Parts: sequence; C-alpha cells; structure tokens
Amino acid sequence: MTDLDDATTDRQGLEDASAAAPGAVHRAPRSGAPTGRRRKRRRRRILLWSAGLVLVLVAIAGSLVYTEQSSFCPTCHEMRPYYTAWQAGGHARSAQCVDCHVAPGIIAHLAHKPAALKEVWDHFFADSRFPNYSVEMPDARCTACHTTVPAKIGALFSHKLHETKAHCKDCHATTGHLVSLQALADAGILKSGATGPAVPTRQTPSRAPGHIRVVCQDCHDQAHMRCSACHQAPHDPRGECSKCHKPGTKFVFVHPALAAGTDCGACHRKPAGHPKVTGACVTCHKSPSGGWTFSHPASGSACQDCHTPPANHFGVPCAQCHTPGVAFANAVFTHPSNTGAHTYRSFPCVKCHPNNYTTASCTCHGGSPPTGD
Repeated sequence: MTDLDDATTDRQGLEDASAAAPGAVHRAPRSGAPTGRRRKRRRRRILLWSAGLVLVLVAIAGSLVYTEQSSFCPTCHEMRPYYTAWQAGGHARSAQCVDCHVAPGIIAHLAHKPAALKEVWDHFFADSRFPNYSVEMPDARCTACHTTVPAKIGALFSHKLHETKAHCKDCHATTGHLVSLQALADAGILKSGATGPAVPTRQTPSRAPGHIRVVCQDCHDQAHMRCSACHQAPHDPRGECSKCHKPGTKFVFVHPALAAGTDCGACHRKPAGHPKVTGACVTCHKSPSGGWTFSHPASGSACQDCHTPPANHFGVPCAQCHTPGVAFANAVFTHPSNTGAHTYRSFPCVKCHPNNYTTASCTCHGGSPPTGD
C-alpha cells in the first residue's frame, strides 16, 4: 500500500469515527473546492467586468453631456439655421438649446433621448424640412429663468392681462431664434409651400395696411386699432399717430396734407426771434416736408402781419413803396406812380398829404385828388 492509500484510509477512518460519535453532524465531503489560482482568476474577471462597466458608464455620461451642448445641434444640417439664429439672439449668453426644448431634471433629459434618436432616424430616412410648427414649449420652460416679469410694459401694454389669455410662446415665438424662410431655403430644408415667418402663428384677423407682421395681429383686429394702443409717442400728444406716421418696417414720418385752417402750431413751436405774425404758417412756409423753407408771400398779403413799420413811417400800404422779397430795413423807397407834372419832387409832401400819408389830396385844387396834367 502506498502513502497515498494510507492517507485516504486515515481520512476515511476519521470521517467514520466522526459519524459514529454521539450527536455528530454529518458533513458532505468537500470536493472541487477552488484553489488559490481559481480565486485569483475569478477576482481578475470581476475587476475586468467592473472596469468595463465603468468605462461604459463614463462613455454614456460623456455622450449625454456632449449631445446636450448647443454646439452639437448643427451636427445635423437641418439645425444649422436655427443654431445660427440662436447665436445671434440674446439667449446665446444665458441658455442652451436643451434649457428651452427639454424639461428640467435628469430623468426628463434621459427620457428625451429616444426622441432625439427619432430625430437621427428622420435625418436619414424621413423628410426633415421646415418650418415645423409643432414644437412644444410649456410656460414652465420660460418661467424657470424668468421668475418675475413686469405687470405693465410701457404706458399701455398690460403683461399681466395677456399672460392669462395666452402662453409665453404665443407672443415670444421668436425669442430663442428668429429664422427666416430664406435661411431655410439656403440650407435646403424649406418645406414646399411654406409662407410667412418661420414661427408658430394663427390666422391673422386683420392687419393694418402697410404694417409689418407682428404677433399682436394673431388676436387683435389691428386695422381698426389706434396706433397709440401699442405705440407711445416720444413727443407731446399731437393727435392720432397715423396722421403723420405711415406704418411699415419703420414708423416713417410723412407730413400731413395742409388743409385750409391747418394749425401748424399744434406741432411746431416758433424759433426764438421769429416775427410775431397773425397769419397761418403756410403763408410764408410753403414746403413743410422740405424743412419749412421760407418763401415770401405774394404782394397782396398784409405786410404788417410780420413787419412793424419804423417810427414816423408813412401810413400807406407797404407794397406801394416796397418790393416783397427785399429786406424792408434796406428797402429803397419808391414813390407810387406820379400823375404827369405832379411829382413828389416838385412839391413838398404836405401839398398832397396835409394830414397823413394814408390819403392824398391836391390842396391846390380844392382838395380833390389829382386827375391828370
């Protein structure tokens, strides 16, 4: 018998003795127990699987972070016009695309990934042309950053009233990015038959003639509204805006037609040193839209409305001696037409003007006015 056989016999005897002992618990023989080498291999496999899992998790986390950057959006060319417009807007300095287009929270962002994968599928296999007016934008996406808004904007617009009748995106649809149809066409993604601005819009009830497209037209009959309902004039009240301003890309000023009895003083103030006149401005200012250039009125006008005669001035109508258009202070006196030999050079003035210069009489002929030679 070999030593191995002796060891086996001894072990068997010990096990039989243990089993025969009173109260002893029978234990199954330990067969196939891992050796030290097996334990090392198992530990190595666990470490490798753990490392692989960590790498996968890191890759997923990195992918999630990268794909949520706004710079990732133009990876698909369909988003390039929107990304460019976002860069030009105010939100580029304060928000990423996902801040507005995905609900807050890690769960919501993870839940959005299947929708993002659907967009990848559409990029390759669907018609990805715009504008697409079905973008969801709950108010909570806006109020997450804009926690407070002024109740009143300007002198007339009530924000508090409007926020109960519409959603943020209804009035602020172009806040994140204003994309023109031309930009979509240049990118080759303009939807066939698309018209109007590439923003959500309802049917416009009635637009004021010449007025640019504004969101107010979605709900208001603009053609029957006063301009002052939305616009606050930077000057003193001068009546309804449309009398002088024509709607368009800019609120262009066009001087109204000067009808009879127009009161220019309602809008214009006379400059310092202006003559005190009693007539209408249009008597001397013929071209209001041309800088109010002065044009001397016709000779039939009352000169005294603008000019004050000097002391001891003759009392005859000014135009008898002065030519309109020549400065009266430097005007050369020209005596009215003479009657034959009866000239002002032949007689003293009092011979014809014994009382004043408003009338003339011939004192040599019984006071009757001269009639001839």
